[in-house]
Amino acid sequence: MSRHLKTYPAPRFWPIKIKKHEFVIRPNAGPHRLVNSIPLGIVLRDVLGFAKTVSEAKRILAEGKVLIDGKVKVDYKLPVGLMDIIYLKPANAYYRVLPNNVNELALMKISAEEASFKLSRVTGKRLLKDKKAQINLHDGRCVVVDVSDSFNVQIPYRLMDAVKLSLPDGQILEHVPLEAGTYASIIGGTKIGKFGTIKEMPKSRSPNQLATVAIGDTETTVMLKYLFPIGKESPIININGEVT
Repeated sequence: MSRHLKTYPAPRFWPIKIKKHEFVIRPNAGPHRLVNSIPLGIVLRDVLGFAKTVSEAKRILAEGKVLIDGKVKVDYKLPVGLMDIIYLKPANAYYRVLPNNVNELALMKISAEEASFKLSRVTGKRLLKDKKAQINLHDGRCVVVDVSDSFNVQIPYRLMDAVKLSLPDGQILEHVPLEAGTYASIIGGTKIGKFGTIKEMPKSRSPNQLATVAIGDTETTVMLKYLFPIGKESPIININGEVT
């Protein structure tokens, strides 16, 4: 894989000027894929305007002034993606990365209380020894749960469900299933950035199957792979805050 990334083939939702520079920051391997993330250096310089140059962004990170999901990060090439929590110490400001119908990914300002947790989507599951199960999440995390525990024994943790995690330790606080009645965020397709209630689920949980979703007074169909559960009947995260 090349260490460099030219500006033109970079994801179109990155807020960069194609004709101004030939090269742009290429994210390192990390919790999110290149096409679904923004390098932390670009977030600080181009999205939030917290730095004027990449050098300034590097210095800010080196001083430990930026936290992602409750942990200090110093890599300006770190890929930041969906549902990540960003904290800027000098501004004392918290942001959650959410889908957006204009830029695909946007930062929404949230409170310190809401920044104490994040939502992660289940991408896989496998059984381990001693009645343990490993839950793989969309942000690269792997959470091991005791399936004999009373909290987990009746929870299936199915593919495309979501879990509420405490930060920074990443403990599961709540399970949000992908089912009828769940409030979901649409993270892809023509309805990206919209929120609504799942009215009807298909019989199969294949990612390309269509679910019926009520967005306001309108009902539409959305592929399951584009639905991210964010609450049972109502959202447990702020979806009406200031968007950057």
